[in-house]
Amino acid sequence: MEKRVLIAFLLSTAILAVWYYFFTPPAPKPTTPTTGQQDKPSPPRSPETPAASGAPSVGSISPSVEIPERDIRIETPLWRATFTNRGAVAKSWSITHLLNGKRVLGDDRQPLELVPQTPDVVEKLGRPFALIASDEAITRLLQKSTYEISPDTPLIQIGENETRRVTFTYRNDAAQLEVIKTLTFYGNRYDFELALDAKYRGQPLPLELVIGPSFGDQSIKKIDSYTKTPPLVVAYQNEDAERIRPESVPSQPLTGSIRWAGVEDNYFALVAIPPQPLAHVKVTGTTIKERIDDEEIERHFIAATLPFPPAQRYRFFAGPKDLRALRTLDQQLGGVGLESVINYGAFAFMVKPLLQWILVPALHATHRFSQNYGVDIILITFVINMFFFPLRRTSTIKMRKAVAMQPRLRELQEKMKGLKKTDPKFQDLQMEQLRLMREANPFSGCLPLLLQLPIFWAFFILLTVSLELRQAPFFGWIDDLSSPDRWHVLPIAMCLSMIASSLIMPQPTGDQQQKVQRFMMAYLMPILLTYFFFWRAPSGLVLYWMFSNIVTIAQQYFINRMLGSPAAAPDKEKVAKPAVSS
Repeated sequence: MEKRVLIAFLLSTAILAVWYYFFTPPAPKPTTPTTGQQDKPSPPRSPETPAASGAPSVGSISPSVEIPERDIRIETPLWRATFTNRGAVAKSWSITHLLNGKRVLGDDRQPLELVPQTPDVVEKLGRPFALIASDEAITRLLQKSTYEISPDTPLIQIGENETRRVTFTYRNDAAQLEVIKTLTFYGNRYDFELALDAKYRGQPLPLELVIGPSFGDQSIKKIDSYTKTPPLVVAYQNEDAERIRPESVPSQPLTGSIRWAGVEDNYFALVAIPPQPLAHVKVTGTTIKERIDDEEIERHFIAATLPFPPAQRYRFFAGPKDLRALRTLDQQLGGVGLESVINYGAFAFMVKPLLQWILVPALHATHRFSQNYGVDIILITFVINMFFFPLRRTSTIKMRKAVAMQPRLRELQEKMKGLKKTDPKFQDLQMEQLRLMREANPFSGCLPLLLQLPIFWAFFILLTVSLELRQAPFFGWIDDLSSPDRWHVLPIAMCLSMIASSLIMPQPTGDQQQKVQRFMMAYLMPILLTYFFFWRAPSGLVLYWMFSNIVTIAQQYFINRMLGSPAAAPDKEKVAKPAVSS
């Protein structure tokens, strides 16, 4: 995803500025490792499990008291979840917080569901907060048995400033097994706590906890390269977040000092933060086949399994990747790098401060009176391009000089062909050539565009992680700035604007080769870029790039009027042929 957008921007820069240079072929697409269906591996063998040598097997033991299976629903002003006492796990999770007065919906515009509902996925990877023991028989008891619930009520509504606890208790006297799982929820926060107290034969029983699987918008069936990517496992270690795709699940656990881990998609995340760093985290995955729109596709699911020592309390975050909520929780935990749940991409060192200090505040400021994020993007784009106007004027002057100097440079090259490198005249000609190239370096035209690279990237990141821009309408058929234009009007308009912005720049006049280069740069490259990179790009990103081209065209027209015709370019006398000493 990141490579595609980066290549697109760099090639666009080449089109608009490096007017005489043949474009280099784009880097080959990274190959995604193909894996077969991954079934659920055998439960991990923990060396901390109490020895049971000589003890009778629990494989044939059933629950001592069969408690009726039932659900309990937790509702807060921000989210809603449904738990079942069969395994004490979550069956459903959704966001109820109203955003801009509207309910947060799935990609299919139906009620949002963040937990997979496919039976095969549940069977192979489990549900969120399922328990795993080193003994498979104990694991079956913990996942298949019904727990007592306290409080014994089907619905718990938590007010904005309230705190409520829900306790799941499982006891099996025959197996001498007792597990108490306590969840503490807060009415005005996306984070909560989970405490676990497990004993087997009177000794503490270390367990593992399932995070996921594939926590995210479940209505997304088909993936793309931009905003509809599959959920990933993310683990934070060594001051960096490592992300694992479901198509390439490693055979070995992640090892090291892991501060937190979880499962995320573009906009939502379920993350577990233990009190102490973890030594390892297991990653599991599975693949199922579904028929969507008369097409059979493979869907990949992924989960993380975290060790959960006895009598520990973990903090969890389950919700949208809201920067303010993540930063607040991170401060409460003493700084654990929780902001890295947001994937800022390869240019995080530039994009992160740009988003936090400039773009996001500007977006909020303009949205107060526009009430339309598409209009906000246009306004911000206009201001950014006005900031670069002086650089664009300087670049135009340089490029005009470069165009005017082309005949003299070709003349110098012809004279140098018949001379030896040791000839003093050759050295004089070479010095003059270098002087002319320094005076009018055509590559300086790239400067305004290169300076916009962090802004371009920041807009891309903003559209792929910001819940506010997700499903934000612009006008007419463009009802989601984070999704492609389904009628492709914006990409076509952007392509035309790229062609126009290229044609209005100072152009060389010369041999047939330069005419071919101009045709390729002005027409062929914009078409290829649009088709391969922007045809399915988020509408908001295409809108930003298109309007930036439109402002560039207007500015370039104004600069051309200010400077007059190319023949009247400043410092024309410097282009004149100087005398060369013999």
